[in-house]
Amino acid sequence: MRCAGAYTAHMANEMTVRVLAFGSAAAALGWSTRAITLSAGATLSTLIDRLQDECPRLKQTRERLRYAVNEQYADPHTVLADDDEVAIIPPLSGGALSAARLVRERIDIAALVREVENVSVGAITTFVGLARYATNAAGQPLRAAEYSAYEPMALSEMRRLCEAATARHQLHKALLVHRLGRLKIGDIAFAVVVATPNRIAALEACRELVDGVCASVPIFKQEIWQDGETTWINGV
Repeated sequence: MRCAGAYTAHMANEMTVRVLAFGSAAAALGWSTRAITLSAGATLSTLIDRLQDECPRLKQTRERLRYAVNEQYADPHTVLADDDEVAIIPPLSGGALSAARLVRERIDIAALVREVENVSVGAITTFVGLARYATNAAGQPLRAAEYSAYEPMALSEMRRLCEAATARHQLHKALLVHRLGRLKIGDIAFAVVVATPNRIAALEACRELVDGVCASVPIFKQEIWQDGETTWINGV
């Protein structure tokens, strides 16, 4: 028989959240409401990973799904608490997700390409920026890269760039996605996907969007070296 103190300690290490699934997400999962027990302090990303393990179809639409915690849209890094209500929200009938996104999970290029595919599209151009290996002046190897942003302004500027490129080149669609947080060497940090009837326009628009993000979007990169030293790219 478990003593009361042990039972209390066990309960303190767990929490239960109520998960609501809507529309096509509920159809894929096979349920619309479910209580799920997680370790105390788990993040929304932990819950998403668990649901995707149970339902691989969700992995194919990860970039298109949105999540809310207690009726507020939430990022995957959000820390959950006992009795939280988590909603899984598929693309809304009014349109797809914004063309400009800051994410904290892995960027799925294939999913982004599927998002812009259309019978009127003759060319899709992608640009993928990676966290690459390097060594510093002391010969120390780069261990990781950390990205942060002035998020409201970054999203606003990324949307402006997409809208300007779409109008200038008559694009079917343009997507700008940048990852925030700590990335390992080889992780995708930045992606541009452009779809248009004309291949020349796709190439030109992609180049303009890459240059525009680097020139005007307030996203900041810190390099973390093997010995623990850190440096900012273009730091003050």
